[in-house]
Parts: sequence; structure tokens; C-alpha cells
Amino acid sequence: MDFVLGINYWPRRKAMYWWKAFDANEVMEEFSLIKELNLDVVRVFLLWEDFQPKPDVINGSSLRHLETVLDIAGELGLGIMPTFFIGHMSGINWLPEWALSDEPHERFLTYSNGRLTDRGPKNIYEEPELLEAEKLLLEAVSSEFDDHPAIYAWDISNEIDNVRIPRTPEVGRNWLRFVYTTLKENSSKPITFGIHQEDIHEDKNFHVQDVAAFNDFLCMHAYSVYTDFTDPLDPYFVPFACALTKALGGKDVLLEEFGLPTTPGRTKRITSATGKHMTEHYLINERTAAEWLEQTLACLYEVGALGAFYWNFSDYDESLWNKPPFDRAVHERYFGLVRSDGSLKPTAFVIKNFKDIYPKLRRRNVELRVPPDYYDNPRENLISLYFDFKKECEPHDNLPWRSPHRLHSPPGGKAEGREEL
Repeated sequence: MDFVLGINYWPRRKAMYWWKAFDANEVMEEFSLIKELNLDVVRVFLLWEDFQPKPDVINGSSLRHLETVLDIAGELGLGIMPTFFIGHMSGINWLPEWALSDEPHERFLTYSNGRLTDRGPKNIYEEPELLEAEKLLLEAVSSEFDDHPAIYAWDISNEIDNVRIPRTPEVGRNWLRFVYTTLKENSSKPITFGIHQEDIHEDKNFHVQDVAAFNDFLCMHAYSVYTDFTDPLDPYFVPFACALTKALGGKDVLLEEFGLPTTPGRTKRITSATGKHMTEHYLINERTAAEWLEQTLACLYEVGALGAFYWNFSDYDESLWNKPPFDRAVHERYFGLVRSDGSLKPTAFVIKNFKDIYPKLRRRNVELRVPPDYYDNPRENLISLYFDFKKECEPHDNLPWRSPHRLHSPPGGKAEGREEL
């Protein structure tokens, strides 16, 4: 079974502002580097405001820009996973003004029409006018591009419960049914949904078993650096999140997002925004992050993940640091495989060489005994299952980070010792 390697993509000089200032040469340059890193698929995000400026209007320029992205990817032999309804991204929500209510969001600020606002969204899961607009976008994009050979799969949305939590699990399930069937009427490509570790850590009314009913394969976003019950560099948490998602949903799982914010210097704590609030975050030494990535990838392969999409392509250029979300969410500047100057981090070499390593690994059958009432106490159940999983997976004395395959350093690169947190 092939293990699909992918990357989440925003341009390093444009970030979330790229559709409004689209540059095909920039995409070709950065996609060529992605191809050189032996990656298979690029996940891109259809910023809702840029693709649907009014409820009944689809932006033709954005459609043509997406076509260019698909053509460049096809020329390079890359797949593309477009993600609808963005929606939530890097600590703030990005919404067209017509989708905003007059009520404040409890947790996140919103970027709309060129400015930050405290206004939250309307009921995107139930209001007929919103559903009609969503259907228009789904139909316009999927009917236009379904036959393009670069389409790998469609992603319904990205952590949409951070935009708004469905009123009940039934509402969440009905909305997924609506989006899935709309896409299936226009598309033959696989469909998935970008859920995240909060959906297995708490009850946000997107239960994995309900999501699975309207996904051709499941996805999970998991970050060990965001856990509060294990080490931020624990290589077992991310694979566990995939194994638990599969156990809950009964379908194969792609790890759609994972990664660490890094620094070339010593690991350190910084103050950075998480939603509306400032909290402490880690910036991890680059070499330490590379060792963590080796271990995490190997364990992901062993437990049967379909593949892994790293978050994300590049650190962001300093010219973006005074713009949302990077003006407050400092750690979001540094998640890249590539530094903001275009040079490769040690993690990039881990990704590039992993296809030489994973055929030497063995698959293992990891069974999690998930209680049928899991969502009655999700946090307690998750932690209990996690430590059972970790006992079963340790030790890993025969895996690549214990072998001569280890890191391939960049030319002139200096290996630094692993730093403990």
C-alpha cells in the first residue's frame, strides 16, 4: 500500500491573501520545490470571500486562478485537494461579509472585507439562504473541475466547528449529508472532511461515526504540541489520533495536518495568540523537530494511516507579520518545511527521504477498544485509550531513527543534539 505524502499550501509571500494577488510564476516556483521534496498532493484552500463575494455570485477570476493551480500541478505530476468554506484558518475565521451575524464569536475574531471584526457567522448549517449559497459554490467548483486529472479529492471544509459549532449532532450530520450529496451529484472524486483533534477530545457535535457516513475516507488534524496531557514532542500522539479516528469511524484515515513551529536556535517558549487570547506556545529547535518527524511518520505508517500532509509548506515572509493572523499568532509564522527565504529546514529532508524508508517498515494491527458511549466523556476516554496505545507501540528499537538511515543533513548542515522540553 502506498503512503501518500502531502503538504498544506499557502504561498510564503502571500499566505491567505494569495487569491487576491495571484501570481502563476510564484505557484510554479513553489510547486516545483514541493515536487522536489517527493510530495504527492497539495492541499489548497478556497477562501470563501474570494470565491463567493456575494451569495449568488461566484468569482470567475478565482475560478480561473484555481484552474491555473490545477494545470501547474498536473504539469508537475502533483495532485490537488481543494478545501471548501474557509472558514477557519490559523487562529481566525475568514468569511464573506454576507455570512456574518451581528453576534460576537465566543472564541475567534473574523477577517472579512479587509478588516478584523468581532462578528461571528450566521447559522451556516441550517439557514436556507446560507445553504443555497453553499450549494452554488459546491456545484460551481466541482462541476467545473471534477474531470481535471490533478484533482486528488475534495475536502468539505477545514475545522468548520471553529467557525460555528452545530446546534446538535443531528444538525452536524444533516449538514454533512447535504454537502456530500451535492458534491456527489457533480463529482466522481473522493470526498473527505477536515476534522481535528478537538473532535475526538471533546463533543463539538461532529461525531466521527457521523462524519464517516458522509466521507469516502476520513481525515484528522493532530498536533502533539497542542496537547496538555503528554510531551509536545511525543511521537505517539499523532498516530494515536489517526488510530482512534479509524476506530470511531470504521474507515481509513489520512493525517491531513500535523507539524511543529520551529526555530533555528534553541527551543523556547513564546507568547502568541490562540483565538482571541494570548497564550504560551513552543518554538521547537529545527533538528529536534526533524527527529520528532522521523519518529511520527514511521509510527503513522506502522499503524496504517493512508498518508500524511505536513502543516505547512513554508514559514511566512516578514512582510506578512503585521497582517492577521500573524500579527498576533506569532507561532503561526514558523510551521514550514521551508524557511521564509526559501531554504530547506531539516524536516524537509526527512519528508524527502521518507519514501526510501517506509517500505522497510512493518504494518501492525492496533486495536483500540472504544466504548460505545465515547462522546459521553470524550476527554477521559481519549486519555485512557492513548496510554493503552502508547504501551502497545513502545519500544521502537528497530525503526529508522535508530538506524543508519537517520537524517540526511542539507549541504553544510550542522546537526544539533535533541533538546528536551
